[in-house]
Amino acid sequence: MWLQWSLLVISVASASVLQIDQNLKNIKLIESKFIPDVNVLPADQSININDENWQQVRRFMEDGLPVLEIYGYKPQRDIPFTLIIPKIDVRTIEKPRLKEFMLEHMVPGRAFENYADEDSAAASSSSSSSSSSYGNGNGHKIVFRKLEKSPNNVVWLLNGFQILHRVRINDNLIALAIDGYLGDRKSPYSKRNIQEGSSSRYNEPQRLEMRNSTGNIAHTKNEPILKESKASPLMSFLGSMKSGTKVFQHFLSKSNLTQIMDDGSFTILIPTDNAFQRWHPIDWGFYPFSVQEFTESVLRNHFLPMQKPLRMADVKNMDQMAVRTMGGESVVFRGQPAPNVNNVSIMSDYTLSNGNQVFIITEVLFVSEAVVSKLHQMHKDKETPPLLAFPWFGAQFLSHSFLALERDPRFTQITRFLNNAEIAPHVSGANYTFFVPDDKAFERLGFDKLSDDVMASQRGVKMLLNHFVKGRLYNRDLKDNEVFETIGGGHIKITRNPGSNATSVNNAKIIESEVFVYNLGTMFYIDDILYSHLLREYVIKHKSRTNYAGGNNNGRSSTLGTPTDVEIVPNEFEQSGGTNNGGGGGGGDYSIHDEDFDDEIITPKALPVQFYELPK
Repeated sequence: MWLQWSLLVISVASASVLQIDQNLKNIKLIESKFIPDVNVLPADQSININDENWQQVRRFMEDGLPVLEIYGYKPQRDIPFTLIIPKIDVRTIEKPRLKEFMLEHMVPGRAFENYADEDSAAASSSSSSSSSSYGNGNGHKIVFRKLEKSPNNVVWLLNGFQILHRVRINDNLIALAIDGYLGDRKSPYSKRNIQEGSSSRYNEPQRLEMRNSTGNIAHTKNEPILKESKASPLMSFLGSMKSGTKVFQHFLSKSNLTQIMDDGSFTILIPTDNAFQRWHPIDWGFYPFSVQEFTESVLRNHFLPMQKPLRMADVKNMDQMAVRTMGGESVVFRGQPAPNVNNVSIMSDYTLSNGNQVFIITEVLFVSEAVVSKLHQMHKDKETPPLLAFPWFGAQFLSHSFLALERDPRFTQITRFLNNAEIAPHVSGANYTFFVPDDKAFERLGFDKLSDDVMASQRGVKMLLNHFVKGRLYNRDLKDNEVFETIGGGHIKITRNPGSNATSVNNAKIIESEVFVYNLGTMFYIDDILYSHLLREYVIKHKSRTNYAGGNNNGRSSTLGTPTDVEIVPNEFEQSGGTNNGGGGGGGDYSIHDEDFDDEIITPKALPVQFYELPK
């Protein structure tokens, strides 16, 4: 089996090499397997190291380029490179695809040295032709295209994506930031996405709205929002439509296409609302257009850059005509038996005030069951849940988490805890993160011996609530030394071990990350109990009562436990000078000592120390 997989990988790799166009200007540099040297950062003294544009370039290089060295790529300072900085954080890319992703955004050579800025506006007209035959590290062609709003206002596109800005790192290294990412649009690199923030129930809960103790706001990406300074002919047309195209209008208004969609000559294919509705789950399930990066790639494939937009009369009179989309796909127009594109019927047409042509079509192009199924597997966090009436109707995240944990034999203790502690009013609705200790954590501390009454006590509820954080956290949000406030009023500190994937939450290590509870929230499985000191005295009392007869029984330990009808007495009701009935010493399987909790209670820097009045 391993041999078959190895042969398959080799054959696929060989096939990809053969597909590289040998006529590319930089073919020798591509095959040389050189990469830029990260150690040149920063190089140009004119660079402001605090500038967000520079920080974006630095993160791309430092997080991504060292990965290529593992595959035999060698850093080289003397070879020119053009880096394409995508609108995706490198750290969110799936590891098996990181090499492909980095090579897709790295061009050996000066692919765009005639960039149309103040110093080279005169040479910009030749940039497109001189740079069009360069290829990236994967051998895919890089094409630049110039759109002129006016003689003094030029927008450049790189493979259909707008170039947002340029950063010159040194004489041999230039970075171009684009408003998307390059590569296979049908198979997104990242499990995550740029969040949409819509109120639709088919989109995930709003991005991380919890209070963040190390910074009063959540970590969100500073990404430019492109707006039109004047009325857009396309958006004006969509706004005037009473019905039929509202879904397309909604997605387009949230995309990065609004800046360029009126600046060139386009034929625009607009699917009807019913076309999008086809992909809606009937009641609950996965809606592919809740993944914004996928939605934007689909939109790009409905814009067709053309020297002259097609008219309906042209389509009716043609046999067939192939056109390349802005997203890199191909569509075929046919006039017979009725006007259609990719065998999808054209319902109507309209010519915009700027001369661009709109065709209303009956299906969304380049979306199929296979594509949606694959997308679903990558974005389980987008799936909407069925509405549960049990166990807690008003706490859907808690209910679905409970049912998921109940099916897993590793979590019998936490489900017993959830059953007894009344926390549903504190964890109502959705948009939470739950750090879930496994049974071994309970057993190691003796908490599996605690009675249901202790778990349901005020201290038990407080301890359990200290495992919940308001707001949905992903693994990328768990940064070293980050501190979050829990629903129980405590704080949890994240520690990442340099050089490994080990992540700790206070004293507990994360043993399984990102267990998605539909689009309601996230669970992280941990190997210890947080804030366990709140219940440790009950464990000691249980141990003391279990061995009550041991001290007067010639060393033999008694098997008698605490009767079920005997209430456990808190410390304040015990006599301060009483004798130790524990049979001599505090040992045993369930004895707990203060040193076990040295790292449990933390006081983060810049945070006030909080004192809790424990229940009497």
